[in-house]
Amino acid sequence: MYQLLTRILECAECRYSCREKGLCNFTEEEIEDVVKLASRIFKRDLDATLDFRYGLFKKIKGSAALRATLATVGLEELAPYLEQDDVEDLLLIPGRPIYITRRSGKEKGQEVATLRLVKNLMRLAYLKGVELTTATPSLRFGIRIGEVRMRISLDLPPVVPSPQAYVRIHRKKLRIGDLLKSGFLTLEQLQEIYRYVREGKHIVVTGPPGSGKTTLLVALDDIIPPNLQRVYIDEADEFEEDPDKNQIKIHNVNKMREVYASLNRNIDVIFVGELQYEDHFHAFRTATEMGIQTLATMHSTSVEGALRRLAKYVEVENTAIIQLSKTYGKRIERRVIDIYVK
Repeated sequence: MYQLLTRILECAECRYSCREKGLCNFTEEEIEDVVKLASRIFKRDLDATLDFRYGLFKKIKGSAALRATLATVGLEELAPYLEQDDVEDLLLIPGRPIYITRRSGKEKGQEVATLRLVKNLMRLAYLKGVELTTATPSLRFGIRIGEVRMRISLDLPPVVPSPQAYVRIHRKKLRIGDLLKSGFLTLEQLQEIYRYVREGKHIVVTGPPGSGKTTLLVALDDIIPPNLQRVYIDEADEFEEDPDKNQIKIHNVNKMREVYASLNRNIDVIFVGELQYEDHFHAFRTATEMGIQTLATMHSTSVEGALRRLAKYVEVENTAIIQLSKTYGKRIERRVIDIYVK
């Protein structure tokens, strides 16, 4: 076993494909032990650990790297869904069929979600620093394995009878060009949004669940000058590390505290994530009152509904609301349908 571990570490440091160099051609009989040993190798945090393991398996297992990496954290049951490009969301309730959202619509899967799978997701939440208690029974976090990103929402008792999870899957970052090509927004809409972003207006992207709110917000980050200091208060880790951008990433659900902390960071732009609870709205309002350009997402089916929600807590002066829609047909269609500015 020691010799096998030595070969694994040599493989991890090899700059070439292990199959090309001929050092780490593991047999099929050895692969199971490789997975077990790799699951004991940890880096500074969960994200770095998964990156390391995925890089290792990419060399020795190629296209099976995603499945092998999932196995090291007890999520191999998710592999068949993550390997299908049209799967977008999974609902995991132990003892019940896995409900799947594809680009074509929703369906009930043949496999049953296990309590083991949900508990392993809870364990990963703990490793990400997410505190799950009866006082905070609904939280979310993000993990990344190769090109696949998962945003995982966990619900615990007393909110639900037993622990359950909702997994949203993203396979690559969609940039502005991708959104234009897909018809998500028009060139005229992009020009209008671009003007508001460059003018320093606050942005709230609204829409029903699964309409692409975060996808658009992440894409808009690319049109903000990279030299501007931005802070992401993003417990789900939706924004990628980009060495060309002046970034600070904070995985903290206490948005108000981090907004105040930003006073000492000389911030130009702040992304406060989803406006869900009352304290989130107060954080958004506080950031705008401090003169920081602020961007967020919020659930709403219309601009009028968004304005009603915002008006309870926020002055919407100098704010652009970008309203999205989600419709079902032969496939799910997502669009920018309205832009309101006050």
